[in-house]
Amino acid sequence: MPVTDHPPLNVASPDCAKAFYAGLHPRCVRLHHAAGLADLRRVLARHRAAGLITLDLIGHSTRHHHLLRLGATPIDMLNPVVARFFRTLTLPPTIAAVRLLGCETAVSDAGRRTLRLLAHALRIPVYGTLAPLLKSHSNADGFDPAFRHLLVEAAALPTGAGRW
Repeated sequence: MPVTDHPPLNVASPDCAKAFYAGLHPRCVRLHHAAGLADLRRVLARHRAAGLITLDLIGHSTRHHHLLRLGATPIDMLNPVVARFFRTLTLPPTIAAVRLLGCETAVSDAGRRTLRLLAHALRIPVYGTLAPLLKSHSNADGFDPAFRHLLVEAAALPTGAGRW
């Protein structure tokens, strides 16, 4: 089973969750909210899973760098506060991968660098998106596996002259 097919733990920035998933068809029914890194830590501390899961962080991306935002906090591994948070974060052993589900989180240099550094810090696969995400890319469980072609793993990203 590809790692992105594990059931998701959906954690969304509150500024996008309600409006984004509203509509006639139920989408992302089990949704936790995190308006920042402290909220994310609390969600992870409360979560218990019987088997392997994928941590889906859901939010808008920043305008130019396409970095995923949780509340007002961009997930930018060049930000010392963000980098320290993820380096010291103890993930539950059931989390097999992380996906940054915002628009085009794997297309900019800054986004690709963050994906690589996040994967290095967490020591698990980290995925970003190659296209804008719409609510139609989700089903009742969260991100629809039919659209996994919109994801790219940090390890598969092309590298430039530098390590990251």
